[in-house]
Amino acid sequence: MKPINIKAMMALVEKEPGDQYIPVLKSVLIQILTEIKQLRRKNSQLGEKAARYRREKNALEIMLSAVVINDDVE
Repeated sequence: MKPINIKAMMALVEKEPGDQYIPVLKSVLIQILTEIKQLRRKNSQLGEKAARYRREKNALEIMLSAVVINDDVE
């Protein structure tokens, strides 16, 4: 499924004359598009956070394995 271009959709809805849409529907469309935009931003931030945690976990596992190997040598 192709993602919706939210900015383009919002611009189309806002540029339409008032009688093109039922006034209630127009405000609901804007609200839905705004919420989708916020959810996409939040999803992106969560993806970045998960990637950072994976990198930190890998670094800690490498450090832990080095400590375990050094303890075995002694």
